[in-house]
Amino acid sequence: MHQEQVKCLTDLLLEQLPLGVILTDQNGDMVYVNRTAEKIRQVQRENLLGKNVLQCHQERSQPNVAKALAHIFQKPETVYRRMVDDSANGKYYINTYASVADENNQPVGMAVLTEDVTEKRKLELQRASTYQMLEETTNSIRLKYHDLLVTAMESIAKLLEMRDSYTLNHSVNVCRYAQKMYEFRFGIDQGYHTVRTASSLHDIGKVGVPDDILHKPGKLTAEEYAIIRRHPVIAETILKPLDSGSELSRIVRHHHERYDGTGYPDGLSGKEIPMASRLIALADAYDAMRSDRPYRVGLPDEKCVDEIISGNGTQFDPEWVEVFLDLVKTGSF
Repeated sequence: MHQEQVKCLTDLLLEQLPLGVILTDQNGDMVYVNRTAEKIRQVQRENLLGKNVLQCHQERSQPNVAKALAHIFQKPETVYRRMVDDSANGKYYINTYASVADENNQPVGMAVLTEDVTEKRKLELQRASTYQMLEETTNSIRLKYHDLLVTAMESIAKLLEMRDSYTLNHSVNVCRYAQKMYEFRFGIDQGYHTVRTASSLHDIGKVGVPDDILHKPGKLTAEEYAIIRRHPVIAETILKPLDSGSELSRIVRHHHERYDGTGYPDGLSGKEIPMASRLIALADAYDAMRSDRPYRVGLPDEKCVDEIISGNGTQFDPEWVEVFLDLVKTGSF
């Protein structure tokens, strides 16, 4: 087959792909936009060609996107995925950014592949809503009782945090981070709601820790640290009646386990630790590092990210570290 025929077929393929395809040069200036990309972004390709790909993003997100693109050109093997909420057009789509390299593996441009996931996301939300409606229909009394208890527990958790200005809103932040990572990896399903509840209540067991230990400004003694380490077990006891067929209490019990098996209370390792516990462990550590404490000031974001990376495979699950880094490096976190 002649090169002209191959090029013709390639051009036809790019135009007919159900994915939006944008190709840029090494400066990030757009040199090709296919028909699907026009449709998804609701813009004519003539208005994009020659412009920098950053102009496809909202101004507030451009610095983070620029950082991610620079990283792609520095490391051609890197691929980034970014969930985009195009509220102006009522769209959700996923952008995949990948370097285009020559035969010497030197970056000469970049491909931006766009998948419209609006209907998929709507279906996920609808399924979650339908599931909840069915549960309420068949188990309305049980669920209303369960929801009331969860709300009460969340209120207690908030009151617990209000005792200490240093941990105020900690559970809210951990919940936000955990939900963001879970949704990025799995979408919105029943597990999403379980993660929300578990992350909101992960520190409820500290209600059983004396204030003089919980708020101690200096280093804890071995005895005091042993008392602190009991809080996941206390939480399990409190939350067990709320399980309602879920693994809520087990997830909270194990949120201080480490991937290498040196955590507590049971020294579980790897996939022995519930998946949601591994997720909450990372979100919990990230917010704890960023927050001020009586014995230190919060760490800058860059240092927090470095600490998460250094704990990859030892303290943290590598799969969740990968999701975390994708969200941080692409400005989605």
